[in-house]
Amino acid sequence: MSRKYATAWSVLAAVSVGAKYAVAQGCAACYTTAAAGGTQTVHALRNGIVVLLVPPALMFVGLMIVVRRWRTSADANPRVPDRNRSVDFDNFS
Repeated sequence: MSRKYATAWSVLAAVSVGAKYAVAQGCAACYTTAAAGGTQTVHALRNGIVVLLVPPALMFVGLMIVVRRWRTSADANPRVPDRNRSVDFDNFS
């Protein structure tokens, strides 16, 4: 299991190092256009970042809550029958 995590972290690190050139501020045309826009453009860009960030973050948190509840309910109600117990067919549900 430890080797699996080490491989995953290595891949994540490699992707992160390679992604530094994909940042918008690295592009000279994007940076100069955003800087020339003035304070209204900066304000609009900041609001746009928040608007585009909130829905995926909420979906991620919601999915984690659903998975956690599903996992705890599955742990509380095991569906595997006990092989040492006899089955009462009169009260079988």
